[in-house]
Amino acid sequence: MEKQMTMTVTPATGKRITETLKRAAATVGSPLRLLRKYYSSVLGREVSRAETWAIIEAQVAFFVTTIPADIPIIIRLAACAWMATIKLRLRVKN
Repeated sequence: MEKQMTMTVTPATGKRITETLKRAAATVGSPLRLLRKYYSSVLGREVSRAETWAIIEAQVAFFVTTIPADIPIIIRLAACAWMATIKLRLRVKN
């Protein structure tokens, strides 16, 4: 015996799901927007989303390079190379 089941979504349910997803996306993107505004105020010019990500990556690479005292030199060199590529990416865009 075969059972078939259909699932219908009412327009109100679909709208509610869409609104929930929009609110979740806005909440997740909020810290990035705040950082973008902060970097724009510090640099004195408008900073794009890609530049914001590049600045965050550069900061992470810097901390990986300098902060941990007991990491192997290979990881430090890789983080330095990562930081250099980020700097080159930013220089090419400007």
